Amino acid sequence: MLTLTPVEVRAESSKFDIVSLIERRVGGELRDGDLLVISSKFVAVSEGRVVKLGSVTPCEEARKMAEKHHMDARLCELVLRESDTIIGGSPGFILAAKDGLLTPNAGIDKSNVKHGTVVLYPRRPELSAWRIREALKFSLGVSIGVVVCDSRLSPTRKGTTGVAVASSGIEGLIDMRGRKDLFGNVLKVTAQGVADDLSSAAEILMGESDEATPIVLVRGLRKGILKDAEYPGKRFAISMDECVYLRSLGYSGPA
Repeated sequence: MLTLTPVEVRAESSKFDIVSLIERRVGGELRDGDLLVISSKFVAVSEGRVVKLGSVTPCEEARKMAEKHHMDARLCELVLRESDTIIGGSPGFILAAKDGLLTPNAGIDKSNVKHGTVVLYPRRPELSAWRIREALKFSLGVSIGVVVCDSRLSPTRKGTTGVAVASSGIEGLIDMRGRKDLFGNVLKVTAQGVADDLSSAAEILMGESDEATPIVLVRGLRKGILKDAEYPGKRFAISMDECVYLRSLGYSGPA
């Protein structure tokens, strides 16, 4: 049976040792085969990826972008630095691609941090996931998986769901092509986003406001899901010219 257990911790606003924190909060409970889903923001804060907007000097492109989209030019400057591609924008938001993930403002977040500061994504989230997994294996002797997750908006849908930014120690994406459905039809394009599914399930417990629950312990995954596999964000992604949403909207290149 699959179970998800929320792990509440105090709010952090500056760099800290995330492995020691996990050891204190759930170290005695972790077993082989468990999985930790961890908020990307929590990982980023632990790595010191918190930026004071007052320290940012916007370039001319950022100023023009800010005027066009009614945003803080300093935030626009960070979006330009952090994103791989700018897709477009609307008042208050810039849609960007970051490591294959479409996300408003390149994943930069102003919630649950001190006023005047923002949190960026972890610099290498797949490396962050691997380090946490390996450190816990060394200190506690347990073999687990780690998923670094974020909340996302989906086209035409209200509300946020979860998305995997990176993962380690789990088969995050299962290719179903070539298998048959209940009626013998051969699947041609289907892949199961296991890490995304688990991120969405964990997001229910993590919440979006003051829950202070950046970690969820998952237990009872079916055999074969946990394995030595590393998934950076781009491994979850398809190219933008293959994306059914972007192709249907006529996307033809950076804005």
